Amino acid sequence: MQTPEKFPFPFSPYHIQNQFMETLYKCLENANLGIFESPTGTGKSMSIICGALKWLTDYEELQKKQLNTAIFELDEKIKECVNSSNDWLTVQTEQMQMNSERQILQAKLTSILQYELKKNSLKETVKNINNKKKLHIKIKKDCTKHEMKTENHSSLDKLNVEEENIEEELLLEDLIQHSDSSENEDEENDIYENTKIFFCSRTHSQLSQFIGELKKSPYSKNISVITLASRQNYCINKSVKGLKHLNLINEHCLQLQKKKTTVKNEKDLKRKKVSTNCPFMPGNQDLLIGETLTQIQDVEEIAQKGENLKTCAYYSSRKGIPYGQLILVPYNSILHKNTRISSGIILKGNILIIDEAHNLMDAIERMHSVMITGRNLLHCYSQLSQYQKRFQTLFSAKSVLSLSQLSFCLKKLLTIFGVTTKSNPNDNINVEASPKLYKIEEFEVMTEIDTVNIFELLKFIKNSRLSHKLQGFIEQYGNNLKLHKNDTNMSGITQFLNSIKNKGLESNVSHPITDEVSDEQSNNPLLLIISFLECLQSSCTDGRIFVVPGPTIGQSIIKFLLLNPAAHFHDIVRDTRAVILAGGTMAPMNEFTEQLFIAAGAAPERIVTFSCDHVIPQENIICSILTHGPTGVEFEFNFQNRQNTKLMDELGRALLNISNIVPAGIVVFLPSYNFEELVYKHLDKSGIIAKISSKKCIFREPKLASQVNEILEQYALHIRKPQCPQNGSLLFSVVGGKLSEGLNFSDDLGRCVIVVGMPYPNIKSLELQEKIKYLNENVKSDAGQNFYENSCMKAVNQCIGRAIRHIDDYSTVILFDKRYSQKTKAFPRWIQRTVIIHNTFGSMIGSIGKFFAKKKNEHNRKTVN
Repeated sequence: MQTPEKFPFPFSPYHIQNQFMETLYKCLENANLGIFESPTGTGKSMSIICGALKWLTDYEELQKKQLNTAIFELDEKIKECVNSSNDWLTVQTEQMQMNSERQILQAKLTSILQYELKKNSLKETVKNINNKKKLHIKIKKDCTKHEMKTENHSSLDKLNVEEENIEEELLLEDLIQHSDSSENEDEENDIYENTKIFFCSRTHSQLSQFIGELKKSPYSKNISVITLASRQNYCINKSVKGLKHLNLINEHCLQLQKKKTTVKNEKDLKRKKVSTNCPFMPGNQDLLIGETLTQIQDVEEIAQKGENLKTCAYYSSRKGIPYGQLILVPYNSILHKNTRISSGIILKGNILIIDEAHNLMDAIERMHSVMITGRNLLHCYSQLSQYQKRFQTLFSAKSVLSLSQLSFCLKKLLTIFGVTTKSNPNDNINVEASPKLYKIEEFEVMTEIDTVNIFELLKFIKNSRLSHKLQGFIEQYGNNLKLHKNDTNMSGITQFLNSIKNKGLESNVSHPITDEVSDEQSNNPLLLIISFLECLQSSCTDGRIFVVPGPTIGQSIIKFLLLNPAAHFHDIVRDTRAVILAGGTMAPMNEFTEQLFIAAGAAPERIVTFSCDHVIPQENIICSILTHGPTGVEFEFNFQNRQNTKLMDELGRALLNISNIVPAGIVVFLPSYNFEELVYKHLDKSGIIAKISSKKCIFREPKLASQVNEILEQYALHIRKPQCPQNGSLLFSVVGGKLSEGLNFSDDLGRCVIVVGMPYPNIKSLELQEKIKYLNENVKSDAGQNFYENSCMKAVNQCIGRAIRHIDDYSTVILFDKRYSQKTKAFPRWIQRTVIIHNTFGSMIGSIGKFFAKKKNEHNRKTVN
């Protein structure tokens, strides 16, 4: 197809937006792999929407047009053939061949028309119901009756059940393969497979922002959008959602799907304490699908409509995939193969657009890396042993063997710390051992778990629903089980990890242990063990096992570290028509080209790159690299200088001077939580914090995610309504922390962004050393060093990108470290054009003063006019 000169757009697009859409259109048409960089504030989301959906609608029209044209041409040829003077045998043969071709083309056209008819009928159903409110009442009555019937049935079951029969639910099931799908879904799906665009971003909140842009676009009324989410987001069954943990929610939901009442097994089911199936399945799924196809809706809106209609939003959204043109999904649903398959996502021949892709490789590595602790192993073994002991005589021989193999693996994993299953999580480890890295095969041989068929063991765990059964056993008999006391205080492990990965000033904030992991440890440690065993199925060259003995057994760690994200991207590159990686800061793009696309088997000629400038005028941004402080002390915030009190005093003086000149909000990014703590305490003790507080209300990034919104609200409040003599706020943040990505410090919220030091990862980390070694051996001889440098500058660029959010915004960026003067080419192009290296503090503060004085005069002139 010819690239259009104009694209439908909600307003007159910028020149760079037209360039973006044209390049994107060509990329999709030519089935390429694209890397697109468009700075935040340049309308990237709208450019993606209008460029991609223009191609999709053109492509759909072209398909129908080509089929109609081909059928018409064949009809003409058949007529000519009939009137031909050739002998009857030749005529008959030609006619049969052409009729055969015509049937194939007609079948394709018919399937497209039937698909459109079905989709339109789903929409019509919604329109008819909206016009006839009586049907709404009928639906509510039917749902109420269904609920009452279910409740009465459940009450009857409770009256008839005996306490000992509960144990039937805890027994392992026969080895039957169960798929993660609703039994109400058709076994064979004959729906026409239209070309789809799968759009994914990291979080539901980012998808919500994209949906907001989609609603403003010219395609909001004539494009079919399906939004996929997890059961955790869509489930409306309180008994299932109450389990909180995603794995448990998934398993319990599938358990309910399997318990379908039939005449044959009704009596057996009545003897059990649980309900026979989910009351919201199937419900009126077609009605909910029609609702989502008729109007673009957010996850929360779809879940609410599912609740109103008493039908499952999770299975409805999956059932609606075949009718969607644009499918919105979070990262995990696309990048994790098992999740992709179970969600019914088929990428073959379709388009995949990954937004916020600057950390895509890190996300894939994190997604496929698993950490277990000594506490997990001991708790899991304890639970499993008591479960086996109670039901040993009721298990089949196959189940007994498989459970014994799992127990054997747990025992052998503990031996790596030199302890046994009789140990306590709080016991100290006697031997002094340093962290070690192993290849997968080395680890399996050393622990002797190579004698177990991990593939068969995992199949048994999945098919028997062992984790679900074990969870039920713990809930039922938890009070009587002799389990090790589970200390929910995770500070020991967090502190220990920080000592490994945040050992100096220049260490990145590593992936902290989240509440989710803590929940897994306290609820069902088997889930983590399963994830770890699944990692052992990886290719030996793609990952390493990282063993970190802790002060106690419980704090000791075994972690699978994925080194090759391309191993989990190969299927995506192979199957999709085109893949688009988009982000505000994608440089250096050669990382994605070499370590992701080419390493995943892509031909270099398929790869297309696009990078555009910012829409803001050059005079609206000024970037200063500061090499010296107010009294001439050289700024070099490296590991050796982390305890240098003179350097911290100089930093305090610099911040105080800047606070006196910069209006509204200042965001100060420091390389790590440890250094932020060190600097703040020193400045507080020296009296600098008190002096800065006379001009700015000071806030600090919280360590708990739950406190982020509250801090941001207070920060913004003191900017909008400063208390005299203050003129705004100052926020101490951490590079790679909760405030460095995804949050907007637009307008007065971020008139100045300061980055102190260079956030290099800890080079002494065994994990980092192994990653560098892997890249040098498998990509390029200097790929490891480039990765080390890039990991620092990508984090800095993300911090810088927080400041400018739209065309009329203006801000200043100040980089406190002389080493930045050698890294100017690593900045985004729109920053490079404004970089000034200041060797004296006076010249920097003078240029900043002039910048804000000019902006103040411009504002006053606009106010007068």
